[in-house]
Amino acid sequence: MERYASQALDTLAISRGVRELLSMHNIGQRLFAKFVLGLSQGTVSELLSKPKPWDKLTEKGRDSYRKMHAWACDEAAILLLKSLIPRKGRKPLQNIFFFLLF
Repeated sequence: MERYASQALDTLAISRGVRELLSMHNIGQRLFAKFVLGLSQGTVSELLSKPKPWDKLTEKGRDSYRKMHAWACDEAAILLLKSLIPRKGRKPLQNIFFFLLF
């Protein structure tokens, strides 16, 4: 994420890309909000649906888009988050322990 610290990012493109990835992998905004951004689902919904121009964001807002961009560019991170989707008969923590074993 540090490599994006000094450059302006296209928040509209990032929000569109993240929404598309979430939809394609059937990942809910709540899961993404919790594990990737550490924010509420409502806040993430706002960031994804109404992205502000980079120059209008606070540093905290910019940091959220940096995290989104880094996640969207990392296939392993996408697949890891996808693995955390709760499945019937399986608790979400079982998925985390599976990854820790390998």
